[in-house]
Amino acid sequence: MFKFIVNDPHQVVSRQLTSLFKKANKLISGLNKQDSIYDLVIANNQEIKMINNQYRHINKPTDVISFALHDAASIKTNLIGEIYINYQMATNPKNTFEFEMVFLFIHGLLHLLGYDHQRKQKEKEMFALQNKLMKQLNLLK
Repeated sequence: MFKFIVNDPHQVVSRQLTSLFKKANKLISGLNKQDSIYDLVIANNQEIKMINNQYRHINKPTDVISFALHDAASIKTNLIGEIYINYQMATNPKNTFEFEMVFLFIHGLLHLLGYDHQRKQKEKEMFALQNKLMKQLNLLK
């Protein structure tokens, strides 16, 4: 089972959104048999731009960044990483704020589990799983 800690200094995570995060977390927990912990940090454009520039050398904001710790095999911990979601980019006139935040949450968590979209086939797999999970949460038809 996955456990996560939400760091929300901007106070944008409502009870409804917390509930959706927990439901998504439970669904994704089935993909990994180990007990794991990760941090979820809610950031704004300025904060995530600094992180993006520092770690990816891209000097602009992004919607979500994940830092997986599974690459550091010598570390013995249940902490699998951190997800940073930019709430200011979770806007799309076609979707609710909750939809966008949960979509980014799922996307970031899949990255922590080793999924990526660097190659076309891997992208198809990851995005198909994202959509499946969003459908199971009744957020996508």
